[in-house]
Parts: sequence; C-alpha cells; structure tokens
Amino acid sequence: MIGLALLHGWGYGPEVWRDYAAAFAERPVFALDAGYFGPARMTLPENPDGWIGVGHSLGFAKLLGMDVPWRGLIGLGAFLRFCAAPGRTGGTPPEIVEAMLARLKEDPRDVLRRFLRRCGQRPKPSAPLLPSPDAAGVARLAGDLTLLRDLNAKPPRHVPPCLLLHARDDRIAPVALAEEAGQAMDATLSLFDSGGHALPFVNPDECVPVLKEFIECRATAS
Repeated sequence: MIGLALLHGWGYGPEVWRDYAAAFAERPVFALDAGYFGPARMTLPENPDGWIGVGHSLGFAKLLGMDVPWRGLIGLGAFLRFCAAPGRTGGTPPEIVEAMLARLKEDPRDVLRRFLRRCGQRPKPSAPLLPSPDAAGVARLAGDLTLLRDLNAKPPRHVPPCLLLHARDDRIAPVALAEEAGQAMDATLSLFDSGGHALPFVNPDECVPVLKEFIECRATAS
C-alpha cells in the first residue's frame, strides 16, 4: 500500500502530524524529522508500494530534494522560493530572515514563539511549553533559515502528480508563492479562506478530505 512520508516545516517538529497519522491509520505513515528539537530522522524506511510525500512549508522543498521516486507530492503552505526577488511577486524580504538569524543566537525560544504566532499557531491550554532546542537544534534551525533565505528550488525533471493546499490569509508564504510553485509543477492548487501558515494543523478537518481524495486517486492509478 502506498505510504505517506510527512515532513514538517521550519520551527515545527514531527508531533504536528498526529491528526494525520490517525486519519490515515490504514496506510504506512512515517514522520520525518528535521532535528530541531531532537535527533534528525530524514531517511525513509522501505515500502514496496512507494511513498507520497507530504510537506509543510520548507518541508515540501526538502522533499523535492530527496532522492525518492515519489508516487505523488502534497504541499501545505508550500513554495519553491521564500524570499522576495526582483521582478517576482511575493516573498519575505531577506532582511527579515537575517534578523531572525541574528536573534536566534541570543534567544531561540523567542524567535520560535514569534514565528509560530505569526503562522497562526495557537497552542492549546493543555499543550506543553514550547521546547527549547539544544545547540545542535539551534544550528539546524540556523542552517534552514539560511536555506529559506537562499531557496530557489527547481521542480524535479519528472514531476509526479502534485497537490498544493494554501490559505489565502497566510502571512508567512503569500498565495502568490503557491501560485508560482503550482504553475512550475503543473500542480492542483486548493485555496482556503483562513488557516494562515499553520493551515494543516489548525484546520485538519478541512485539509484531510482533500488529501484523501488525492491519495485515493493515486492509489487507484497504480
């Protein structure tokens, strides 16, 4: 059976996929880990029927760079380019990323707290406090901020079927970046009125049915 390989975005951890692991319990599900709050885990186990990659934010661009014959790709708040560039619409000014990099060395928890709040993430009262990354985690966060600043990903030569989900009120990655990525990858773009950059985690009930339809189509096609 086709499995789902999940990869979170910058500032998040694999625990954000709990609702999705439960929603797709009938399939192999493997949560990759960029290693911000513990050991990194970026190697997929074997699955004879292959994997569909599901990436949030930077996680989607990272999936594109993996040497995996994806059966399909799903991007949530995804993009191929993050920062503003001359002659191109949308994107974060590089100076903001530079300021985050400088602040990250002094107070990583504050940088993460501000970022998640801007994403639209609102922790539940019962949720644990934001974890503190250790020195290795801070180094990975800094490295991936640099990756975001310089990112200009190219679609693979043979693009698998691709679905993008994006919120119109995303303050981190504006819709223009999703439209740009969608056009470059000939992807289906599904837009939601609200949810911010944390769309898949604050509105899983809206996202899961869209993912299920795409995944079932891929399974039927195989």
